[in-house]
Amino acid sequence: MIGTPSKQAGFSAVELLITLFVAAAFILTGYQLYSIVIKDGSDARRQAKASSIAYQILRTYSPQATNPCTTVTPSPAPTIPSDSGLPNPAITVTFSCPYSSTNNSVSKIEVRLTYDSPQKEVDHAIYVSN
Repeated sequence: MIGTPSKQAGFSAVELLITLFVAAAFILTGYQLYSIVIKDGSDARRQAKASSIAYQILRTYSPQATNPCTTVTPSPAPTIPSDSGLPNPAITVTFSCPYSSTNNSVSKIEVRLTYDSPQKEVDHAIYVSN
């Protein structure tokens, strides 16, 4: 058959454009997922660091509980290491008496560490009997 057009092998321009758009959608979706995983990992690392610092300070202050129990906030306030990597950190330590006067030898020591913006908070507490 002479004079009839023959089909060429390969992609047409429309098929190539559709393939490129689908590939671009996959790349963008993968990049967004990667960004979320990296951000969540960084947040978890900061929270673990804050929890570790708060626990270390709690253990440092636990021998200072008095008998009979007294409600105090130690002065000076504990310091957070400068290499902690926590943005805007603040920490408070509080000694309180959780029970009535019948059991006045138990103290509750609570450490609250806040960091980041918006603020995130880590709390640790321990009961000490003297």
